[in-house]
Formats: sequence, structure tokens, C-alpha cells
Amino acid sequence: MTQPGNDTTDGEIGYQEREAVAVFDSEKALNAAVDALMQFGLRQKDLSVLAPSEKLSASNPTTALEDKDDAARAAYVTPDSRVEGLAALTGGPALVTGLGAALVAGTVGLALIPTLAVTIGGAAATGSVGFMLSRIFGRKHADAIQQQLANGGLLLWVHAPDTKDDAKILEILTQNGGRDAHIHVVHRNWGIDEVPFKDANPDPLLKL
Repeated sequence: MTQPGNDTTDGEIGYQEREAVAVFDSEKALNAAVDALMQFGLRQKDLSVLAPSEKLSASNPTTALEDKDDAARAAYVTPDSRVEGLAALTGGPALVTGLGAALVAGTVGLALIPTLAVTIGGAAATGSVGFMLSRIFGRKHADAIQQQLANGGLLLWVHAPDTKDDAKILEILTQNGGRDAHIHVVHRNWGIDEVPFKDANPDPLLKL
């Protein structure tokens, strides 16, 4: 259950959320756990993984991030969605707009969005450019997976607001190869920085 929070001195609102977490030794095992969780009734938006932007090392392995409130996260993207997205990219970069930022953020991180904008804006919507972009997405995803596996494993967080589901969620995680599966509470803040497009200017001709 999401716990209501209190206003902080900088205007942000603090709150708490319950979730399950586990570490996996392969992407196949993690995907199998996700399939079972979704069959149980969870939604894709209840799942998150470690973001590729998180810097890992021997002193900062994935296992040390399991219970950290500020660990960089990304929305879980199903393998089917990723394959379909890469196929669409190969067919033409103009389709990136239709895919939206979710695929980008979930597979390679937000850092590539400006690069994509330049590439798409400066090139014709040809299959060759789309193929190049699909290669970038695929390689970045594979590199992120390998880096996480080399530094402790793949993390999966599962939003678990209802305590009656705890036992089943932990059972599914464990049966599908999840290590150190447990429930914890994370502390988060909601403020102006979390408002989507807070810095966007709807009209580029407007002067602030």
C-alpha cells in the first residue's frame, strides 16, 4: 500500500511504497518470473528493473541496490514489445514517434533521446537508418544486461501494495530463480521535478 507522506521543507511530498525485490542470474529467468507474475494478475506498470544509467562496480554491485530508495530504475519492457519496437525502427525511423519514449527509456536510457532526435531529424526515413537505430537499441540493451550480470545479477522490483499477495509474489520470484526475494518499503518524494514536461514551452516563439 502506498503510504501518504508529509510535506518537506523544499516543497516535495514524501511517501512510502511496499514492494518485493529479487535478483536473477539470467534475463530468461527474470522474464519467466514476470510472465508468472502477470498471469497471477499483476500489471506491467507494477514492475521495474535497474536502469542502464546506474553505474555498477565491485564496490557498487546490483545486490547493494536492492533496497536503496534512490537506485536508478526503468520500466520493465516485455521481450515481445522490444522485438516489435526494433522491427518498427528497422522499417523506418519516422516510426520512433509512434513508439514513444517508453521503449527508449526502458531499453537504452533517456540519454540517447537527444541523439535519436538529431539522427532522425538529419536523415531520410530509410530502412538503412532504421536498421542502424535498431542495432544501437539492441546493442545497448545487451550491454546493460551483461554489465548487470557481471556485477551481481538482474534486479526486479514488484509493486506490492496488498500484504495478502506477499507470499504468492515471493513464491513466484523464488520458483523462477530469484535470489534474496523479500518485501521492503521504499521512501520516495513527489515534487516539481517529477511533473512531466515541467520545463516545456508549448510555443517556441513565446518569451519567458
